[in-house]
Amino acid sequence: MWIEREITSKIINAAKSRPVLLLTGARQTGKSSLLQRVFPKADYITLDRIQVAEEAVTNPTYFLSKLKLPVIVDEIQYAPSIFRELKVLVDRARQKYGNWIVTGSQKFTLMKNISESLAGRVSIYSLETLSVKELRKSSFFSQEEILSSIWKGGYPELWANKLLDSETFFEDYIQTYIERDLKEIINVSSLRDFRRFLRICSLRIGQLVNYTQISKDVGVSNNTIKNWIAALEASGIIYILPPYFDNIGKRMIKAPKLFFADNGLAAYLLGINSYDDWYNSLHKGQIWENFVLNELIKVYSLIPGRNLFFYRDQNALEMDFIVEKNNVLFFVEAKSSEVVNKNKLNFKKLKKVFADRKTVNLLVSPSN
Repeated sequence: MWIEREITSKIINAAKSRPVLLLTGARQTGKSSLLQRVFPKADYITLDRIQVAEEAVTNPTYFLSKLKLPVIVDEIQYAPSIFRELKVLVDRARQKYGNWIVTGSQKFTLMKNISESLAGRVSIYSLETLSVKELRKSSFFSQEEILSSIWKGGYPELWANKLLDSETFFEDYIQTYIERDLKEIINVSSLRDFRRFLRICSLRIGQLVNYTQISKDVGVSNNTIKNWIAALEASGIIYILPPYFDNIGKRMIKAPKLFFADNGLAAYLLGINSYDDWYNSLHKGQIWENFVLNELIKVYSLIPGRNLFFYRDQNALEMDFIVEKNNVLFFVEAKSSEVVNKNKLNFKKLKKVFADRKTVNLLVSPSN
């Protein structure tokens, strides 16, 4: 079963106008499968294999020179040094587009290396897990099945293989990808502490990031928590959503909020594996808010901190999300209740704060 991805046309067009295409995203979002389907004639090599990665690191010039173009180089974060050598090869044939197609599962590490070596030569896209829009367009799933994405999430393998149990998938995912990949970025001395940290992060979905409190709950230092959160963000596991400022300054909350990049992983960590689990959970509202954030990012290609924020001031005036697009502010409230008391919403109060801006109000609940 193949579910078409909305990003496909952007990738195809990018390969027609840039020498290098980079597709980032968390493990198992379907990066290599998508690229091999879109570019079936391209050779494929993965640095996930230790021997291949070692060769790329120790002799990047020879490694790149022997590849047959066009080529897909998977998980390039294991050999970031090849970016400099790749620049040399690209500059020899600057007008030959789409020859180098690479993927990576560590977003910010890759961005740093690219900014130093491939600026102006590369198109960068991020592949998220499946959106509700993609599931609906596939016509493979019933409305009831699509509803399960609230607690099942959007990892493609879970939807392509209906016999795959989600609890088994996420336990394997944590062991195989998260814990292993993070060992490459940071020194996790105790997997037990790290498991506790993941659980505590899930309990704090939609809350302000408080490093001191998290460090107390986990039993490790402040700096360790900062490093672990940064690593989860770099690996595409969580989003850190900053508040909206717009120079209004006064008495604003400056701490960011924490969300998970896939609802299924968040729900698994909270012990939510069915509709009843979600509906009766103390964390029902948090999971719904996380779900709405995920869909905003997936469907509208929003980027936290660039055009997606939250609002909160010291007078307790809040808005779940603010989307800034074409000089318009979209106020988004995510409410898990099927019946919402609109008199308790903050749209009118927030409009007064941004009286000089054009605004649009959006209420997102399971009933709409």
